[in-house]
Amino acid sequence: MNSAPFDESTRLQCGRCGSSATHQVVMGMPPLELAEQVAATPWQRLGGCLIVPGMWTAECLTCGQRETVEGGPADFTATPAPDRTVARAITGYAARCREQLDQTTTSVVSHAGLWLLLASAAERATGDDRASLEEILGMSLDEASAAGRRLLAQPHPTLAAAAGAWAAADAVTPVGVERPIPDQASLDAWAAEYTRGLIDRFPLEVTELTRIVLATALVLEPRWTERLVADGAWLRLTGGLQTIVETRAAGLVVVAKPHSQDGIDVISVRAHPRTKPAQVWQAVDEVVALLDDGGLWHAERPGGLQANGFGWRVRTTSVQMTEGERSRLPTDVMGRPQQWRSRVPAWAAQEMLDLTDAPGVAEVAAVILPEEPDAVTSCVQTVRAEYDAYGFRAAALTALDRVGSMPPQLKQVEVERVDLDFRAPHAVVAVARGGAWEGVPLVSAWIGGANHGDSDVEALELLADTDPEEAAGLRGYKEQQMRNRGELPSV
Repeated sequence: MNSAPFDESTRLQCGRCGSSATHQVVMGMPPLELAEQVAATPWQRLGGCLIVPGMWTAECLTCGQRETVEGGPADFTATPAPDRTVARAITGYAARCREQLDQTTTSVVSHAGLWLLLASAAERATGDDRASLEEILGMSLDEASAAGRRLLAQPHPTLAAAAGAWAAADAVTPVGVERPIPDQASLDAWAAEYTRGLIDRFPLEVTELTRIVLATALVLEPRWTERLVADGAWLRLTGGLQTIVETRAAGLVVVAKPHSQDGIDVISVRAHPRTKPAQVWQAVDEVVALLDDGGLWHAERPGGLQANGFGWRVRTTSVQMTEGERSRLPTDVMGRPQQWRSRVPAWAAQEMLDLTDAPGVAEVAAVILPEEPDAVTSCVQTVRAEYDAYGFRAAALTALDRVGSMPPQLKQVEVERVDLDFRAPHAVVAVARGGAWEGVPLVSAWIGGANHGDSDVEALELLADTDPEEAAGLRGYKEQQMRNRGELPSV
């Protein structure tokens, strides 16, 4: 691959995972005009004239593939910059849902699944409903409908998507449907098939009064390029993308993202404990936008950063390693090697969410059953996700129905909640890479629950740095106090 820089309308695309979240380093001494162009482009850097083994000229931020100066095999192609119109629309819709439905600390949710359901049926809206839906979905309804069909039709290496629509034999609807509505067992089988067994129950109960049902299913199972190492109760990330970023919404945030071999970025973002969750999610959107533009670089942090902070510690230590291992480490501005390591939790979460009041649901409900305005609408999502040493698994099944009489009595639903001993609250978002799905945020998660400010966890971490023996003596007492306040699960 030629190391000459490309203009802003061109990006490198990874031939292994399809991602356009890539970097390029231009070696040598380019003319002034080209040097200025590279300096103004987030995904490009100047590498200088000193070339040593191990240096690279291109890298994929998703799977970690690199083209080295030694000329090792690499697969990158110069392509037009991806169109992220749909990704931006779904990102905006997710932000609207978090605000209107108070979802900033919802354990796990797929706004992409709901957006896809609404877009698949919104095309035939008219009048005020049409204008409202276009504002809610972030694009014209013709574009949204076409985007929904494109996402469902174009395959992805690890992401599967499906949509279903069924109506009673005599229901009048402009939406393309199958008739009649399947029984509950058949819908459960549909859920299991299209979520690869992660969800085995359809989230809505159908009866003889159900007039129409719409559903979308999303499932993703990316594997880490390198398995994370168990570190006591935690997982340790030593590679991937680790950085500290200054954001407008939340100030400094720490970012950790393992490399994935399957075209999905799973990004963890932690802000200061006193930061409101809504601001953390705004910071997540900033971080993802930087990643999309190639503006995140591994092992970088703002200048003048103090040695110890809410989510980082910087210290000098001696580590035994081979010369080859040392050559692969990033360096600071003084040329000193840096070893970045992140401790992240293994976690699992499952939710059944009532999305009936979500933006756009009422408008789409009116579209799909226009001759029965008194029918009652329900919109529900079942979603689960798991993050472990091997990768990330998530599935979301979103369903909307309209029932032609009074709805059945609500039932108490048991929801599996997995309480893990997290270091601190943080957000996680899974973003698709490649093809029509490039940049689409698929699943987001708030990890760790409510913010407790400067908790005893923070106090113990700081104390352990200065007086390990005293910290060990206080740990049992502190942990009991945290359990009393609900910061740790009871034993």
